[in-house]
Amino acid sequence: MEKLKLIPFNDPLLKRSPEPFDFEKDNAEEISEQLLIGMRQFGGVGLSANQIGIDKKVFVVGGSGLGLKEKAFFNPELLSVGKTGSTMREGCLSYPGLWLNLTRPDTCVLKYQDINGEETISEFSGVYARVILHEFDHMVGQNFTQRASSLKIQRAMKALDKKVLRHQNRQRS
Repeated sequence: MEKLKLIPFNDPLLKRSPEPFDFEKDNAEEISEQLLIGMRQFGGVGLSANQIGIDKKVFVVGGSGLGLKEKAFFNPELLSVGKTGSTMREGCLSYPGLWLNLTRPDTCVLKYQDINGEETISEFSGVYARVILHEFDHMVGQNFTQRASSLKIQRAMKALDKKVLRHQNRQRS
């Protein structure tokens, strides 16, 4: 398999809802494995098919560092979110180096199909819920920057610019 590439953050595919995953036409195991490999390759804890240019409603989450079991979610539907939330630093593979403090619900209930096409309804909490909600945003053509104020984004961009400048100065030394 060739090395996967993330599509640019401004690609139109990331700004719309992807096509439903069709278990009759598409290979669920293949796309799941491809996404898991990509997620590990890019150093993430989640990856949506549309982030690598695949126009399908599927994402994966996982990461031993956060204690998240690797799992694929096909044709997900968000049924509900908890009333309480927490604020955490959040990034996105489509926006390398950009980190935002975002408040998200602490729990969510998701209806989805598993790798065998079986419909499941599950409740998730904590970091697992946060990652699922982040990836679900990609399923509806949104991204994490749309959950932040323009002031937060400006501050984060300034911090990123400083980081890049420091890196460039170290490279020259």
